Amino acid sequence: MVDQYQARDVLIPYGIFLVIILVAFVAPPLGMLVGMLTPVPLILVYLQRGKITGLITISAVGLALFLLMGPEWAIAFVTAYGLMAAAMAEATRLSFSFEKILLISALAPSVLTLLLMFVGLTGEEGSSMKALEGTFKTAAENYIKVLEESGETPENLKAFRESVEDTIPTVARIFPSFILIGALMGAVVNFLTVRYLWLRFYSRKYFEGVDVSRWMLPDVTVWVLIASVGSIFLGPEISRILGMNLAIVLVFLYFLQGLSVVTHILKVKAFPKWVWVIVFVLIPLNPMFFGLVVGMGLFDIWVDFRKIRAVPPGSTNAME
Repeated sequence: MVDQYQARDVLIPYGIFLVIILVAFVAPPLGMLVGMLTPVPLILVYLQRGKITGLITISAVGLALFLLMGPEWAIAFVTAYGLMAAAMAEATRLSFSFEKILLISALAPSVLTLLLMFVGLTGEEGSSMKALEGTFKTAAENYIKVLEESGETPENLKAFRESVEDTIPTVARIFPSFILIGALMGAVVNFLTVRYLWLRFYSRKYFEGVDVSRWMLPDVTVWVLIASVGSIFLGPEISRILGMNLAIVLVFLYFLQGLSVVTHILKVKAFPKWVWVIVFVLIPLNPMFFGLVVGMGLFDIWVDFRKIRAVPPGSTNAME
């Protein structure tokens, strides 16, 4: 925690929060993207002023949303952002490793979101999975009505309906993995943003020595991936559902490891900043680049692109 109060302790976190609100008000589509950074100012306050002040700030934002916009917005904030901010700030304050911070910060909102979904679907007829499929079908039908009003041809509408009927059961079964991946993406973005701001404007405490270019999954994870892929084709329905969700999440984690490899290469070769921007813009936009990064993360187990596996006894191959 920062020992001496300074003006930046207010200007930076609350300035960021104000910018997020203004962007959401002026340009709602862009506001949805910028809104992903909502935990950042809350985490900064938590780390600056301590646990009590941090939790009070998070609670105050949730209460303000409840009074101004209703319980739905307050619940959405607490589920998606408030819980992540509290979990990430406390794990960082306790000096957990990057892996643990990322895992705790992503699991907390994911579990709560899935639990709320399960409770909300419990009253529906049939199983929760069927109810979830029904929710997706209703959303698809509403979209089809919009297409009809826009003058879409009957042939295209028919093809879209057939596609919906074919894909919705699968989408419903792998939906938990989408929730977790979204939370993981949010956790990574917020952690790196907080780390940058903290090292730039505050002290080296909490983030000293954290190097994203050295992060890697435990080697045994590849066997978990192989087992999860195998369970998709073998075993009962529940094992196939679990296997699909686990495989999707692990592929995303290997994508993150691939990004660490890419970051290492860019750093070691001292590429200019504009090359970094181009690379990190192209990766999510081009499926070929996305697959290449996943492959780099997976084959890093054997190739060791960064040559960091030969570490002294007793040390770890995580972010240090």
